[in-house]
Amino acid sequence: MTARRRELLRDGAALAMAAALARSASAQGPPIKIGKGLRDLSDETLEFFQMLGIRHVVMPTSYSLAQRRRGLVPATDTGPRTDAPMRPWDPEELKRIKSRIENKGLVPMMVHLGRVHRVVQGRPDASAEIEAVKTNIRIAGELGIPVIEYNFIALRGSEGYGRTTGPGGIGLRDYDEARTRDLPPLDNVGTHSREQLWERLDGFLKAVIPVAEDAGVRLAMHPNDPPIPVFRGVAQPMRSLADQRELIQLVDSPSNGITMDTGVTTEMGEDAAEAIRYFGSRDRINHVHFRNVRVEVPYYKYLEVPHDAGDCDMLACMKAFKEVGYRYLVIPDHTPEFSDDTVGSQMGWAFAIGYLRALQHAAES
Repeated sequence: MTARRRELLRDGAALAMAAALARSASAQGPPIKIGKGLRDLSDETLEFFQMLGIRHVVMPTSYSLAQRRRGLVPATDTGPRTDAPMRPWDPEELKRIKSRIENKGLVPMMVHLGRVHRVVQGRPDASAEIEAVKTNIRIAGELGIPVIEYNFIALRGSEGYGRTTGPGGIGLRDYDEARTRDLPPLDNVGTHSREQLWERLDGFLKAVIPVAEDAGVRLAMHPNDPPIPVFRGVAQPMRSLADQRELIQLVDSPSNGITMDTGVTTEMGEDAAEAIRYFGSRDRINHVHFRNVRVEVPYYKYLEVPHDAGDCDMLACMKAFKEVGYRYLVIPDHTPEFSDDTVGSQMGWAFAIGYLRALQHAAES
């Protein structure tokens, strides 16, 4: 073997080793954080999710030890439950909640903002609500909660949901826009056009995103679910991937991001894994709802199913999260209804989280 040949082989081996190390470092990346939203702070709930290997959670904003059953079909949205404006959180209450969670070995990573109905409806007194949002963002930053999720919707089309069953009688919910097509506007909500809602959203983001940047907090807007264009005279401004792409352009900041919902994205007839790559490569996915559906008519008619039984390629999605280096929460969000389940739907959550963990291991291997 000539000296030149040995030199080429040596250089090739060095390059191959460097490439392998680079791939290994990339594969390490940030770990995918399979988490769970908390509806209560009871020992049973917190310890159950610990047993499933959960470490990161969504933190509630009220301290409650009482377990509550989550209905399979969401309650009918009739507009704001109260005419009172959003009020700032009580920092001491949130510290108490956070301490309770951390004492159980869990890490709070996200909190829900609540509805900003004065802002969304364009009411004259919306400015006070925006100030409350700014205060809440600062509180989250001071507590080290990196993400706040919110919706920007005047009225959700939840009346289109229905209850059905799957194999063995498992409880499922479906959606059909035909159930709501002819429903009239509500007096307490009125009608709101797409143009009006986008103008209000633009003003909202320009007011609060600078505060979020200063606080080290990211906002995650959940897409409209169901993703229909209009419900009872109220436009649904975040109903497509095009809408989500426009959202992140309104204010160019990682603090202005989305909740990537694989179920809603599939309801739109879109490829969820490709959507993850688009938004993830731009560092605009700040929270994830990981679920599956079977779609009959995109946007308008679909069935929510167990994670392994829908149109969405869940493994491709998990691999895409790994590929883009996503580092915040991935939560199962929904679960079908199992017979004789507990008040906390422990059978359903155990199935969902177990499936997500298997996908995580496959994606990270």
